[in-house]
Amino acid sequence: MNIQSSRPALVAIALAALAACSGGGGGGAVTGGAAAARALDPQVNDRLDFAEIAQVAEDVNDGYAAVSISPKSLVPTAGRATYSGAVGGALSVPGRSTDVAGLMQLGVDFGANRVGGTLGNFVTRDGSEIDGVLTVNNGILNRTSNSQQVAIFGDVDGNLRSASGERIAVDARLRESGFKGRDVEFVGGKIQGDINVDGVRGAIDLDAQLER
Repeated sequence: MNIQSSRPALVAIALAALAACSGGGGGGAVTGGAAAARALDPQVNDRLDFAEIAQVAEDVNDGYAAVSISPKSLVPTAGRATYSGAVGGALSVPGRSTDVAGLMQLGVDFGANRVGGTLGNFVTRDGSEIDGVLTVNNGILNRTSNSQQVAIFGDVDGNLRSASGERIAVDARLRESGFKGRDVEFVGGKIQGDINVDGVRGAIDLDAQLER
């Protein structure tokens, strides 16, 4: 597992969206992970569009791409941290694949080696909103499965609804995930697994980049 082996597909989606759309950006001085956290806060509910999520991705990637995997010795064994950022990739069923972007927040308890989180604010490349929230359950920090880094695993489950009314049940897994930076200030990884779209089986494949 090597979370810096390639530039995530999310960044390509982000740059393409920014090139195609004027404006973008979370509004004011709120950028990157802070913009993602604000949009996911139910008390604020500042929903972002595709271009704005692309800007979040680019903001986070500026720091994410510049640092290396966090050595296991530098990952804390006490305290807590919250990471926020963007996800992007595809939802696919036979004969159809839809580019999507969204936001993610991940809470980490370093002492208990536990992880939980939320994914939401999903939107397709053509601007169609996808309602609903996915949750990260049974999340753990595994300090022994990988020789080079502390790995992050968790179940990602929930139900979404497309703009056309399709029901999308998600049964996925947070995997190939870990920390970056000497101050463990970034998290990167993948969300991959199964979806069921009104009885038709398919797959979800997202890249995630988050910052503290």
